[in-house]
Formats: sequence, structure tokens, C-alpha cells
Amino acid sequence: MDFFPDPPPPHEEGPEEHRAPVWSGAPDDVLPGVVPVEMLLARSSSTAVLLTGFRAFPEGLAMNLGVRVRGPLGFRDLHAEVFDGPYHHDTGEQWQAERLKWGFEFADGRRATNVDPPVWGDDDRAWNDETWRPDRPVLSGQGGGGGPRSVDRDHWLWPLPPPGRLRVVLQWPQQGIATTTHDLDAQPFLDAAARARPVWEPR
Repeated sequence: MDFFPDPPPPHEEGPEEHRAPVWSGAPDDVLPGVVPVEMLLARSSSTAVLLTGFRAFPEGLAMNLGVRVRGPLGFRDLHAEVFDGPYHHDTGEQWQAERLKWGFEFADGRRATNVDPPVWGDDDRAWNDETWRPDRPVLSGQGGGGGPRSVDRDHWLWPLPPPGRLRVVLQWPQQGIATTTHDLDAQPFLDAAARARPVWEPR
């Protein structure tokens, strides 16, 4: 007689796969169209902010925001500054006013920034209903990393911008960077999105 019970019979089907909402991040099963943007967004005596690596998908744009610093580091925590921290005082009024802020303005006037309030609020459908969409554009931070003087973080802009001017705005008073703007033409991003294609053939 065996001491341990028999294992349960295997399930015929695995657990239901959950797909992240299209507005929350770039799809992992689509080969994007690439737009060669190499932009120095802003620079102070100690800090430079770069915008590169645009990948266009049918639902939005992925890109990389890079921060480079020079000079004495002291107690500066670059990761916390770029990754939405430092959390021990991120509700402080002064820190909120001086933190890294950046975003996009579409040709139709709609805006998306890294300091917008969450789009889902109290609506449970945001993550459970695949047909749910936010009522405004979304700029969300994704993964990334780096070292004490160089940090890169991916971001996702949803949806695709309409044709016309695509404005990038950034300010970082804490690092001596006043509000700066750069105007891009949205058409190359739309053309690149049209080149995107699925990684897998349909089953």
C-alpha cells in the first residue's frame, strides 16, 4: 500500500490564457514597423533625456526613454526618478511639481502624459472586458533598467496618433530642465504601423 495518494488526473485543457488589454502595452506576437527617431529631448548641465527606438503596432507606439547623468551622484537614485518613484515621498507637493514629466499631444488636441491618473479607476471592465477602451489616450511605463548614470525605460502610447503633428513635451525642474517641445510628423508612425504583421501564421 502506497503512503501517498495517486496524483489527480491531468486536465484536458490548461488554464484560460489572459491577454493584456491592447491599451496597456505592446503586443508580444506582432512584428512592429520601426521608425528611426533619434531625439535629444532635453539637456541640463547634469541630465540628458533621449527618445529613441520607436516601434509601431496597429494599436499604438512603443518607444524608449533614456536618461543619462554626469557629475557628482551623491544620493541620487536615478532608477527611482525614472520609474515613478521615489515612493517614500511621491505624494509630496514639491516633488510632484519638480519630477520628470513628459507626454504627447495629438493633432486633435488629445494628450497623454506619464503623470495622468490611472484610466481604469474603479471600472472592473478595464481588465476583464476585452472590448473596454479608455476614453482618452494612455502613456504607460513598461520595463527597463540600467545603472547609476544611465537608465532606459520602455513606454507605450495608445492609441496610434491621428495624421498631422505629434508633439512631444517634457519638463524636469528638479534637474534644471524647463518645458521643452518637439514636433514630429505622425505619418511615418502610421506608415510603420501598416507594415506591422503577426509573428505567427493563423491556425
